[in-house]
Amino acid sequence: MTTAYLTDDRLILVSELKRMLTYFKRGKNWIRPLSAGLLALLIVSAVFAVYGVTPFGHHNLLISDMGGQYLSFFTAYRHALLTHNFQLYFFSQSLGGNTVPLLAYYLLSPFNLLILLFPAAKIPTGLSVIIIIKVAAIALTGTFFLQRHYRSHSWATALFGTAYSLCGFVAGNYFTIMWLDALIWLPLIILGLEHLIERGRPAMFFWWLWLSIVTNYYLGYMTCLFVCYYFVYLLFEMKAPGTSFWQALKMQARLIRRALLTGLLSGLSSLFLLVPTMLAMLKTAKSAVSIGNYLPVPQLGLSTFSQLGVGGIHYLTRLHHAPTLFVTTLVVLLVLSFFQHPQIRRAHKWHVAGLLMALLLTMAIRTLDTAWHMFQRPAGFPYREAFFLSFVMVMIAFETWQAGIDAVARKWQSAVALLLAGLLLAGWVAQRLAGTPQRLRTLAFGLAFILVTSLILTLTRGRLRGGLLTVTVALELAVNLSLTMVGSPLGDQTAYQRTYQLEDRQMRAFNDPSGQLYRVENQNTLINAAFNYDSRYRNYNDPLLFNFHDITYYSSTFNDQTRRTLKALGLYSRNVRRISSEGLNTVSAMLLGVKYNVTLNTLGEADTRTVRSYNGMGFAVPDALTAVKLSSNNVLANQERLLQALQPRSAGYFQAASVVSQKTTTDHAAQRYPYRHRVWLRVRQTGPLYYDDPHGSSKYTTMTVNGQRVPSKFNANGGVVIRNLGHFTRGDMVVLTVKTTRRSLLPGVQIASLNAAAFTRLHQSLTASAFYPRYYGAGLHTVVSGTMTNATNQRWGYVAIPADSGWRVTVNGTNVTKRVRTVLGGMQAVPLRPGKNQLKLVYHVPGAGLGWSVSLLSLAIFSGCTWYWRRDQRR
Repeated sequence: MTTAYLTDDRLILVSELKRMLTYFKRGKNWIRPLSAGLLALLIVSAVFAVYGVTPFGHHNLLISDMGGQYLSFFTAYRHALLTHNFQLYFFSQSLGGNTVPLLAYYLLSPFNLLILLFPAAKIPTGLSVIIIIKVAAIALTGTFFLQRHYRSHSWATALFGTAYSLCGFVAGNYFTIMWLDALIWLPLIILGLEHLIERGRPAMFFWWLWLSIVTNYYLGYMTCLFVCYYFVYLLFEMKAPGTSFWQALKMQARLIRRALLTGLLSGLSSLFLLVPTMLAMLKTAKSAVSIGNYLPVPQLGLSTFSQLGVGGIHYLTRLHHAPTLFVTTLVVLLVLSFFQHPQIRRAHKWHVAGLLMALLLTMAIRTLDTAWHMFQRPAGFPYREAFFLSFVMVMIAFETWQAGIDAVARKWQSAVALLLAGLLLAGWVAQRLAGTPQRLRTLAFGLAFILVTSLILTLTRGRLRGGLLTVTVALELAVNLSLTMVGSPLGDQTAYQRTYQLEDRQMRAFNDPSGQLYRVENQNTLINAAFNYDSRYRNYNDPLLFNFHDITYYSSTFNDQTRRTLKALGLYSRNVRRISSEGLNTVSAMLLGVKYNVTLNTLGEADTRTVRSYNGMGFAVPDALTAVKLSSNNVLANQERLLQALQPRSAGYFQAASVVSQKTTTDHAAQRYPYRHRVWLRVRQTGPLYYDDPHGSSKYTTMTVNGQRVPSKFNANGGVVIRNLGHFTRGDMVVLTVKTTRRSLLPGVQIASLNAAAFTRLHQSLTASAFYPRYYGAGLHTVVSGTMTNATNQRWGYVAIPADSGWRVTVNGTNVTKRVRTVLGGMQAVPLRPGKNQLKLVYHVPGAGLGWSVSLLSLAIFSGCTWYWRRDQRR
């Protein structure tokens, strides 16, 4: 019976799609949405061409997170699809991680499949094309909505649909490519809701809402909130005159139940994705809870009005700004005129005002704003719900246009224009007083568009008015997008193609063609030459970009347990979303399975060195290792405890260097690191000498040893990271120079040598049990298997793979998952038997089974409800 319901539901959806196509064909109404899409495409293309952005020039959009994250994610996504190796656990996410949250947030848009049309070296071009097509799609669906909602065949629908597609939110966040889908689906969701109300058919509402949630659950959540707001607005609109709202609710109880049930089942049907995603996101770092984020305090000022005109934000203010309210001068003038239009019902004006006020309050009151952002304050890019207000403003503006702007008294039209000019000027002044001034030309542009648009509305009629407004609106949208791109550190696409191909060719040797699992430390990079210096690309996601396994990673979906483990071992973590390989040393390389050090060359092949401490991806270990607890900011002590647990040594492995003398001078001109320390040290044992500042007070980029700068890949200034000062022989004199924030360098900083001979003996003792696994995909599962020989009868086998509840572990065919221990804070120890042990780890995405069960059940219930409601309608 369930199958019958599902089939019936699909027939309903097909029927609705046919109805949409029929609507388009009747009167050639498809021309207007397509024209809007074409106009939006031309505007974006023209602005990109002016800035020389690919495919119209030699620059690319490798800016902000587009360069730091999305480029690598899309490259890995393309590689997985083309190689038919789409695994849900990926070893290029630092030490390895669940891929589902990354897919759910960044990569599930159907438009992303267009990336398959582009070679890997031209993915930046593909991303530009996808942005252009998405903006065009927003204009298309926006126009389609206006046609259907207002039952209009006017060409003005295309103009207002285009204004929606390039509203302030899109212009300010176009490079946050995964957010654009929410604007595409929103008009279709609202049409589906209205279709449910008018005809009792829920399929359109159900599936478009489902698609919005699945393609980006973050803005999908916001869309669900907006649907609730809009549904309440519709209930007021349907209320009969003379009846109270509560009476209206009782009268519409059946409709309300149907709408709420459809929305709820649509959300539940997406749990196949959301349950695994939420379980994984719970393992990311939790933002510090601040009571201030939840207080009902106002957070908008007069500077908000500056966003009504062009250029309200630009690239340099993208992280902190007022709500992006821009949606063209024409729209704002018509929205203000709406409330003075004599032919629009007073009750309708009140309902619209209530909806506008409710949406404004979501941004104006901090409590509501935090709730709309999933109860977390965004780290940059604020007021992400602003586009819902833009959508409603476009609706209101078109309704005013349809009712006839000429019906509004001339004095009111003039007053509205003067009011908008005054608000824009007040916002501009407020920005200057707040210390974030806008340029005078930005204000001039805004006032000029107010003057021109108001004159067109006042002095022209008919086709002349339509033509002039089309040109003016298109020009205003182009100017606004151009101004928001000011200061963007665009990359060099020609250099990107050249360096990508060169680096990719050199890294292919480490793409694991044989399936062996190991890690690589990439000492340098070639691709940075393609990035603008101001974009500050730091190569965190190069392993995804070139398909190899390193330690670095940057994503909001990063497992915090893994990050903390790496940080405790001495690797640098700038914040909770990033980890670098800066700080990797002999000990941590052995524990993390780093096999090769690779240095890329601009000519020829890469220089490759096998890491001497490499011992596979694990080895047999004593019970003592499972009891070691790592502290957060004491790296050398952590490594000493680990080495002692593996093979006790009374003299210790690390020995502090002797301080012969030291001198501290103060640089009064330095703002952050005023103290310059010069220390003379004598090395007490042969081996690498390490510098460990647990207070994070050192400036590493200017650190010198014996007059030579200590090299670094990442700027780790002020961080906790272990620094290798070089290899020295016992008795050597070392002169260290370093700047810090602390007046006294010692004893807070630890400077100690690792006994190279003792460590070599330890390493050799572990070699016999070294674990050299292979990995492969089995369906959507990732399988890691190999042999660990336990000749010393140890009880545990250390495996350099992050501990995760998704791993199912067998040893010699016996399931030992429940006996696996978490060691080093975030790695695995597997129980062993004497002799050979065949280890097999299979990854099952946590929560996938529950999510799929709920989703399928919800689909079955929805299909049953649809069948019942249709049968009920036929009676």
